[in-house]
Amino acid sequence: MANTSRINGFKPVKHLSGAPYNGKFNIYEAAAADATAIFVGDLVRMQAGTGTEGYETVSVVATTEQTTGSGLVGAVVGFVVDPTALNTPQYRAASTKRLVMVSDAPDLVFEAQDGGTVACTNALCGSNTGYTIGSGSTTTGTSAATTGATVPATTVTLPLKILGFVQRPDNEHAAASQKLLVKINVHAYGSMGTNVS
Repeated sequence: MANTSRINGFKPVKHLSGAPYNGKFNIYEAAAADATAIFVGDLVRMQAGTGTEGYETVSVVATTEQTTGSGLVGAVVGFVVDPTALNTPQYRAASTKRLVMVSDAPDLVFEAQDGGTVACTNALCGSNTGYTIGSGSTTTGTSAATTGATVPATTVTLPLKILGFVQRPDNEHAAASQKLLVKINVHAYGSMGTNVS
């Protein structure tokens, strides 16, 4: 059965220990000077310094495919509602200051759709890959990010490690639009993590 293409960005599902993801997050700020929109499911990177409200700042890198992982801190799971503007959309509009909820534990495992031009196979599990940004939905607020378009490789600078396939009846392995389990390779809070300035 062919997989249904249903791109939702990166969704935290569990920790490396096997413990389920329990909905925890930390708050960061997307600065008004950042001209790239942010959607639920986007991977975000740390930026140098704090924002106007004292939170560390994050952003989405605005190029198509990311093949380096320095500064990645986690995936967006929501946004803080602005009480002065209750009609705020379910995404962070470009060039708008917004407080962002990020699932940022360094050992989190994420589910994401395989965006490769060649579907990941059993032999490629354990390899590293990039990720693509896409254009998120301004209607649902959902990210269009997937794993990278290039074939997974052993290159250590690639930002994500493929841990395996999502085990569900609706997920055919080694096929187009399959759902993969990945983790961040070089996390901003890991021993080798760095901010992006």
